[in-house]
Amino acid sequence: METYKVTYSGNASRFRNFSSEVNANSEREAVEKVYQQVMDANYFPQEDGSILDCDGNEVATATDTVIEYDGGCFSAEIAQDDEGNA
Repeated sequence: METYKVTYSGNASRFRNFSSEVNANSEREAVEKVYQQVMDANYFPQEDGSILDCDGNEVATATDTVIEYDGGCFSAEIAQDDEGNA
């Protein structure tokens, strides 16, 4: 398990400068954990691994490592410590 830093890049002003750290086994798992916390009403995981929003739009396929939202996306990368080590 690694510590990931999840960020948002896009048009949603409510997530401007958003950043959250989470422990997960993959980028996808990290993004899903954070997205579910901040967008629970818009998080509908499907049996095929995809994710739908509250309107039924697909915001992530089963193989995506990011989740789309408002012209941007939530993404994750392994967090680094102060010395730049992963």
